[in-house]
Parts: sequence; C-alpha cells; structure tokens
Amino acid sequence: MKILFATFAAPLALALSSPAIAQDSTAPVGDVVQPAIDPARLAAAKVTVDYLFPLGTYERMMKGTMDQMMDSIISQSFDRPMAETMKGMGIDDPELDELGDASINDMMLERDPHFRERMQISTRVMTNEMVDLMTSMEPALRKSLANIYARKFTADQLAEMNAFFATETGGAFARDYMMVFVDPEMMQSMMSFVPEMMQAMPAIMEKVEEATAHLPPPKGAEYPEEDSDASMAEEF
Repeated sequence: MKILFATFAAPLALALSSPAIAQDSTAPVGDVVQPAIDPARLAAAKVTVDYLFPLGTYERMMKGTMDQMMDSIISQSFDRPMAETMKGMGIDDPELDELGDASINDMMLERDPHFRERMQISTRVMTNEMVDLMTSMEPALRKSLANIYARKFTADQLAEMNAFFATETGGAFARDYMMVFVDPEMMQSMMSFVPEMMQAMPAIMEKVEEATAHLPPPKGAEYPEEDSDASMAEEF
C-alpha cells in the first residue's frame, strides 16, 4: 500500500518543489561559482517574482486541484492490468501472465474493501501536509528565482516585464502564470501520456542497463533477479 502510494505521489511532490533551493548569489552551484549579481537587476527581479510567484502560490496550486489530480492518477494508473504495470516497471516474470487482466484495484480490493477510500483519504492528508511544507519553502524559492532572473535578464528587460505585469492584461497573465500548469486540461493532457510512458519503460530500462553495464553492482544487489522480482511483487 505504501509503495503504491509513494510510486505515484513522489513525482508530484518533486515536480512542485522546483526550482531548486535558494543559493547565495556568490555561492557555488555544483562546480560552478555564480557571479555576483548587480543590485539594480536584483531589485527589478524581485518585483518580477512578486508578480509571477507571490507568497501563497503553492497553496493556490495545490488546494483542491492537487486532490483531483491525484484521484485521476490513481484511477487511471490502478485500473490498468497489474501484469502490464509490472512489466512496464521492468519486472518480467512468467507468473505475471497468470494475473490476466486483473488490475491493481481488483487485487487490492480483495485484500482491503476500503482500498479506494483509504487512498483518497491518504491523498487529502498528503496534500494538506505538502501545502504547509512547500509554503514554508516559498521564501527560499522566491530568492532563487530573483537571483536567476537577475542573471538572465538585464535591468531594462526586467523593467519592461514589470511594466507589462503592472497593466491589467499583464497582471491577469502573472496571476495565473503558475496555475496553468495545474489546470485540469493540462493535467489531462499529461495523463494521456502515461500509457505510452509505461509501454516505453522496458526499452528505456534496457538502455540504462546497457549504459551502466561496465559498473560493478552496488552492495547488496548480488541477489538473483527472479528473487528481486518476486519480492517487489509481494509489496503490491
């Protein structure tokens, strides 16, 4: 149950937590030391961020919208045949064929008649907790965005953007700039790619294995592949 939920919930949390955590304007990012930022550009960039990413943005994005999106992901993903899902994750076991067209929902409902309700409640709790967590991150993220915009755009360019955002049309665009990414139509468009992604996953994983074949296996990974597949199947 926990693995099922984490499999589909974790990518959402990662996606919504972008951009990366804030850095000092002269601190190293990876192996690159960022140059000092011109104060005038930084001041203009902070105004831009106030328009595009005001405090409370994550709460607007996640309240209600995220619940619906998670319900849709769970419904579409868990209604797929279990064998197809497992094979899409790179698990190829002859015993999976015995499952036929049974879906994850079918199998889980046999074990837990309250499975659907339990998952819905879990998504609501996770969303509420994530809202608080990500709201606490917003000041650092806004600082990062201001630094990034100040490096990428000149003071004149930022001034032109801010002048546009100060207009009625520009303000309307800025207010809903981030909300576009959680619009139901956008979510539906993204979900439509799930079957293709799952179908492509075995070939992708095969290429990953080929690309890393020259590396020794990590510690603790010297177990037979069939044992690995069986233990993962048991987790479901």
